[in-house]
Amino acid sequence: MPRPIDPRTHGAMVAGLIEALGEAALSPSAEWRPGASAVRELEKQTTFAGSGLAAGGGSGFDVAALVVSLRDAVLEFANADEHAAVHQLFEWLTIIALDAFATAGAVSARERADQQIEEGTPVVLITPDVPAVLLLGAPSAATLDAILARCLLLVVRTGAKSLIIDVGGVGDPASPTMTEAADRFFAQTRLQPVELLLVGAPEASAQLWQSMATKRGVNLRALDRFDAAVGAALTRAGSSLVRRS
Repeated sequence: MPRPIDPRTHGAMVAGLIEALGEAALSPSAEWRPGASAVRELEKQTTFAGSGLAAGGGSGFDVAALVVSLRDAVLEFANADEHAAVHQLFEWLTIIALDAFATAGAVSARERADQQIEEGTPVVLITPDVPAVLLLGAPSAATLDAILARCLLLVVRTGAKSLIIDVGGVGDPASPTMTEAADRFFAQTRLQPVELLLVGAPEASAQLWQSMATKRGVNLRALDRFDAAVGAALTRAGSSLVRRS
């Protein structure tokens, strides 16, 4: 590889590839083609290698270096009439390895983004009895469930009569991920006596949320501005918001 490594780190990975190569070599070179049963285990081990390098912090250069160096080692033992088949096979394996590397990297990046959104989404108390959540970005279903669970715990702990849900920072409040998470949230029986104040939703999205809440027997009201929601929540809590002249 184009950088110093500890060979033990990749020993098991390469051993799996070599074993699969040995199995493939038992078949005629004409059967070393993409998707053929003779190379199925080799394709699987190559996928593991690509995703393993992604998990270990490797780069695309590392993936290509691993496959190409293995190809060169195989060519030293292959008959001359098998060289073309070996080259074609390893071109295919390089594609598989890089695809697995990219897929694993994308999944890892998404998991990190979800963690950052979950940990960074404000779930706050405007006053001791007025909780609010300011949803951001495009959180996954699991992230939304975790955030809304924090909201429910805060509502229960404070005995709040209202909960402000600000979706102004969300990409699409009417997306299936958002609405399905909202519907699961509305199904919580602890929300029955609580008024939900939805802020920042376009009219169509607000109507959709309102319809879902009504079906669940939850009181939801859509407001245009956050300060209006704070005022409404304070009034319901028995306080008032006074504007100085």
